[in-house]
Order: sequence, then structure tokens, then C-alpha cells
Amino acid sequence: MSSFPGTPNSHELDDLTANLFGLGSATVNRALVAFGVAYLVVLGVAAREIRQPWSWFGLACGFVLFATVAVVIVRQRGNRLGVPLAVAVTATTVAGLAVSYLSLPLATYATLQTTPATSALTILLALVILHGRTVAAWAGAAAATALAMLTGVATGLDPVIAAGNTMFCYPVLVVATLFAVMVTPMPARMRELRRQALAEAAEGAAARAAAAERDLQLRRLDERARPVLRQIADGHEFTPAEAAEVRLVEARLRDSIRAPGWDCPEVADAVWRARSAGVNVRLLDDGALDDLADGGAMRRDVRTRLVEELTAVSEAGVMATVTARISPPGRDLVATIVVDAGDDRRRVEFNDEHRGVGGDGSPVDATAGDREHGQPRPRNEIPRR
Repeated sequence: MSSFPGTPNSHELDDLTANLFGLGSATVNRALVAFGVAYLVVLGVAAREIRQPWSWFGLACGFVLFATVAVVIVRQRGNRLGVPLAVAVTATTVAGLAVSYLSLPLATYATLQTTPATSALTILLALVILHGRTVAAWAGAAAATALAMLTGVATGLDPVIAAGNTMFCYPVLVVATLFAVMVTPMPARMRELRRQALAEAAEGAAARAAAAERDLQLRRLDERARPVLRQIADGHEFTPAEAAEVRLVEARLRDSIRAPGWDCPEVADAVWRARSAGVNVRLLDDGALDDLADGGAMRRDVRTRLVEELTAVSEAGVMATVTARISPPGRDLVATIVVDAGDDRRRVEFNDEHRGVGGDGSPVDATAGDREHGQPRPRNEIPRR
């Protein structure tokens, strides 16, 4: 679909509605990196008294698990994570929390040591909610609290205290859930707004085109018909020559309305001369050239050939009928010109290869008169029927 001035591009809107929260953007990535740095700084300060290598190894493993989940989530395009992926990242996040808690020795335990892991759990589960997997995130939070109690038992910490370390993540998840619920209908609303904007733009363009065409026809009417109408209103008695000219004016006005594809000064002048010479000219336009990518070049070709044919029959001074038609859209032939001058009949066809051709693909210049007088008929002639 083409976009109109002032109207959002369809591709841009699809990208916007696919990721309403900007996940994966440079701003979000920088924020997550900043949080990772803060995670390491706070943990380093809070756990500075830990001396066991296995504790530091466990804390490093927890951080790696959290970082892996963050990278996976922000690289996902779209508003919803797949169910298997949502389950996997949630389980990995909970595992990171459990590993981090189990790595804290009771002898040097401090509540601040659990804060980085709990904060990481909160942020990552909130991202899962924003990706449309609320149930998975809340199930992960409940599992994290249960595992925190178990790690408390395993490390000798009071289970209630261990579970309490995860409590501050729940208010954040409540806010994230409410926000996600409110924003869920937004992509559909944005697409509806886009549809309405495009429809209004198309309607406005059609109205402007109709107004421009109306103004053009009014100008032509004013230029060509007003003098005749004024003479009629004044009671002027037309001579045969003036009456013939009036009929030519009327025919030109009709051509501009029913055959706009042929409407140009060169064709109009050639048609006027041909009709003045007694040639019957019929112009029709069913719109095939309007749908062609190179319609402008094709128009020049068909108009040039029509002028040539009209000039030829006018100068020949014979009674003839010239019918020029632009075909309906979707036809193999986009335009035809038929010249019928008694025994002499010519037909020129224009296809999408941009040239006038006969039925076998060759240029048409043959006449039926050649055959009727016993002469060999050229292969590119279209017989008279």
C-alpha cells in the first residue's frame, strides 16, 4: 500500500506495534548494561568478607545466568515470547537466583548480599510480563520464593527471612502486569488508526482529484462552449458552417470526458482536422494505461500513432471511420487503433511491450485491399471481418 503525505508509513507502524516497549533498543540495552555494572559493584561491596572460592564461583554463575536471560529477551522481536522460550528464560532466571542464594555462606551473610540477585530476578520477570507471558512470570516469582526458603534451610538461614528477601519483587510485578494489560490492546488500536488514516488520505486524494477534474472540465466548458451558448442565448442564427463547428466543439468536449487517456493538444487538433474532413472519429478510454508502470511512455506512443493515422486519412480525403480505444485493465492489449476506409482497413494493437503490433507480433501496415485485388496478403495483416 502506498503512503500519503502526513500519513505514517505502514512498515514503520508494523515495527512500532511489534515492540511497543522498545525492548532491544539502544536505550534499554544501555540501561541493562548499567544495571549489570551496578549489580557487580553492589555485590562486590556487600560480599567483600566472603573468602570461599566456591562462593564467588557460584555468585559468578548466577550473574552469567541472569546476563544470558537478559540478552535472549532483548533480542526477541515482537510483543510475545513463545511459550517454550518464556518457560526457559523464567526457569533460568529462577535458577540464577537459587545459585546466588546458595553461594552465600551463613557466617558472613548480610541482607544486602541478596539484593543484586533479587533485583535481577525482578527486572527479568518484568520483561517477561512485558513480552506477554504474565502467567510464566508469576509462576517464576512463586517458584523463586519457594526456592529461597529451601536455600535458607540448606544454608542454615531462617526460611522466613530467606523468603522475605524476594518479597519486594511482587509490587514491581503487579505494576508491570497492570501496565501490560492496559497496553495489550494498543497494537490493534494503532492498526485501526492506521487504517482510518489511510482511508481518510485516500478519500481526500480522490476528492482532490475529482475537484481538479471538475475545474478542468469547467475551464474547457468556459473556453469552448460559453461563446456558443452566448450566441444561442442571443438568438443567433447559425450558418451551416457554424453549425458544423458547433458539432465539432461538442464532440471535443465529449472526448475530454469519456476518453481522458487520449486528451492532449496534438490528438485534439488531429481529431478536429479529421472530423472537419468528414472522418468519423471515436475515442474510448477504459483505463488500462492508468495501471501501467510505464503508462506515460505508452500514452506517448499510442497518441503519436493515432495522430499519424488521423493525418493519413485526413490527407487522403476519403470517407473513413477511426476508432481508438484504450482497453480495460488486465488485458494483454492495452490499446487498439482501427482505421476503416472502405476496402482499406488497418488495425494497430499496443501490448505491454510498448509497440504497435499486429496479431502475430509484427507492426501493422497491411490493407485488406491487397488481398481483394488478388495480390499476396502480407502475413501481418489482420483480415477484415
